[in-house]
Amino acid sequence: MSEGFSDEGVVLRRRAFAEADRILVVITRDHGKVSVLARGARRARARNAAGLDLLTRSELVLIPGRGMVVLAQARPVGLPWPGSDLLRTACGGVLAELADATLEEGHPDPQLYQLVAEARDRMADPAGDPRLELAVAAFRIAAAGGYLPELHHCAGCGKELGDRDGGFLPALGGILQGSCWGFQPGAQPCSAAALRVLRRMEIDDQPTLRRLRWSEPLREQVESILLAHLEHHLDRPMKAARVLAELRPSFFP
Repeated sequence: MSEGFSDEGVVLRRRAFAEADRILVVITRDHGKVSVLARGARRARARNAAGLDLLTRSELVLIPGRGMVVLAQARPVGLPWPGSDLLRTACGGVLAELADATLEEGHPDPQLYQLVAEARDRMADPAGDPRLELAVAAFRIAAAGGYLPELHHCAGCGKELGDRDGGFLPALGGILQGSCWGFQPGAQPCSAAALRVLRRMEIDDQPTLRRLRWSEPLREQVESILLAHLEHHLDRPMKAARVLAELRPSFFP
């Protein structure tokens, strides 16, 4: 029998397999993104069931197998994920999809894992603001990937951006102002306040970001800009982001 190994991981997605098994996609601290076979996970009294739910953070014991590793043990750590909270779960779903799209299997990235694990824990905290944590995590994922949006010079003409309204164009990866904004179809609104928030994210000024009183229009602008930017660079639509957008009116009419 192959020797098992230990790691810590967060479940990003899962699907049914065979009669009673599941295949999990897990981002781990030391081994990157891995596909894990959880035998018997769909049985009523499945062993390790508490560590197999989406967005659960667990200490894992894994055994190399043919094509994928096999789960031997999963012990949840940290705050339990509030699966009944629709808003937190929608935000967590976007975080999981971003991490899944960003990292290829078999390429360890401890920095990205720590980013995802910390954001996941803050989202799970009942006192936390899941939409703020998602926005901060999305910006940090872009920073880790080396594709930050341009926030200081107009993406159209290169002039220094002022403290005024403009638009964000994913294809150019930056903010447009003045006549550049007016002549670019597809630019998303970016108010002066949204630009100031994005610049705070750029310098990772989390204390200020957590003290802000976010209006709903400001939240929507920042979320939309960051997710559109990441979708463009990852070259794939974010299904979970569409779910979050559909839920917004229910929570913030």
